[in-house]
Amino acid sequence: MKLQRSVPHIAWCLATIGAFAIGKWTPSSHEPTVANATSMPTEDRSLLGQPKGQSAGSESTTATESELQSSAMMSETELSNIAREAIKDPNPLKRSLAFAKLLQSMTPENAAMIEKQMRELDAGGDEWRMFRYAWGAIDGQAAFAAASTIEDDRSRNRARSAAVSGWASAEPSDAIAWMNNLEAGDDKERLQEGLVSGLADNNITVATNYVLKLGDEGNRRADDYLEDVASEQLRSQGVDASARWSEQLPDGPLKGAAMDRVANAYVDQDPAAAAAWAERFAADDYAARVIEEVGDEWAERKPAEAVSWLESLPESEGKKEGMESALGEWVRRDPTAASEYLASMADSPTKDAAIGGFVSRLAWEDHDAAIAWASTIGQENQRTEALVDAARAFFRRDRDAAVAWLETSGLPPEAQKKVTESRRGRRD
Repeated sequence: MKLQRSVPHIAWCLATIGAFAIGKWTPSSHEPTVANATSMPTEDRSLLGQPKGQSAGSESTTATESELQSSAMMSETELSNIAREAIKDPNPLKRSLAFAKLLQSMTPENAAMIEKQMRELDAGGDEWRMFRYAWGAIDGQAAFAAASTIEDDRSRNRARSAAVSGWASAEPSDAIAWMNNLEAGDDKERLQEGLVSGLADNNITVATNYVLKLGDEGNRRADDYLEDVASEQLRSQGVDASARWSEQLPDGPLKGAAMDRVANAYVDQDPAAAAAWAERFAADDYAARVIEEVGDEWAERKPAEAVSWLESLPESEGKKEGMESALGEWVRRDPTAASEYLASMADSPTKDAAIGGFVSRLAWEDHDAAIAWASTIGQENQRTEALVDAARAFFRRDRDAAVAWLETSGLPPEAQKKVTESRRGRRD
C-alpha cells in the first residue's frame, strides 16, 4: 500500500516532531552560519509533503482551501512571530504547536525566509532536522541547495541528508532519478541513507526494491540501508507484519540483515515466539545473524533458556555465534551457573564457541580461570583466540606476570604480539 503524504495539519506535524526527536539524526548543537543561502525558483507547491499535481483528498487528511490561502498569504511579520514562539516560548507544548503551524505555513517561496528566522532565533538540532525535511518535501532541489551552503562539513552533511529524505518522502521517483545522476563516492553514500529513509516514509516496497537493486550492484552499505527500511516497517506495521515482509525478501545477506533487525524487536516483545520464528531459518547461512541476535538478546533476560534453545538447534555458524554471545551474557549475570552449564556440555564445536564467549567476559574478572577455560577449547584457532582474549586482561592487570606467562604459553609470536600491543586500555 502506498503511504502517500498529504497536506499536513497540526496533529501530523506534532507526531512527526516527536518521531524525529528520537530519530536517527540528533545533532548536539545548532546549525552554523551559512554562506549566501538561496532558494531556487520552483512552481508553487505549498502543500507540505504533497507531490506536484496530487489532489488534496479527503477533509480528514488535508487542509481546507481557506487554510491554504491563509498559509500562502501570511506575512513575514506573522511568520516571524510564529517562529519566535516555536523556538523561544518557555512552554514546550506551545513550542510544539507553534512549530507545527510554522511548518504548515511553509511554501517554496517563504522557506528561505523561515530558515533565516530560525537561524536568528538560534534554533536547535531537532528543529533544524524537521525544517530541512519539511522543506525537502515541498521543494527538494531548493532545500538541498540551501543545505549545501552550510560551512561546517558535519552540519552540512546532516542538513543535506534531511532535505533529501524529505524530498524522497514526497517525490520518490524524482529523488531517485536525481540520486542516480550523482557521482559515486562518500558524498553519495551519505545522501543515499537519507534517500532510503525518505523512501521508507513514503512506501516500504519502493524503498525495499531500491535497496535490493543497490545490493545487486554491489553497494557496500546496502545491508545497513535495508536495516533502516526494516526499522520503519517495524515502526509502522509491527513485528508480525515485519517478520512476514523480511521472509519474502530474496535469500542472501540482505535478507539476513533485515531479519536481524526484525529479530531484535521480536525477541524484545516475545523471546519464545522470536526463537520459534528464527528456528525456521537456522540451517540457512544468511540467517546466522538472526540466530545470534535472538540468542544474545534472550540471554540478557533468561540466559539458561536462551542457551538451552541454542543447544537444541542443528550445528550451524549461527548456532556457534549465538552460543558465544549467550554465554558471554550469562557469565556477566551468573558466572557460577554459566560455568556449571559449560562443564556439563559434551565436547563439540558449539561448546568451543560457548567457551569463547564465556572467556571474553570472565577474563576481566578472573584471568587465571579464563586462561584455564580457554585452554580446554578443542579447535586450535578458537583456542588461540580465546587465550589471547584472556591474556590481554592479564596483561592489563599485571604486565610482568603476563609477560612471564607468555614465554611458556606456547602461543605463536603473532598471537603474543596481539596480547602486548596497545589497545588503549579498553575492554573488547
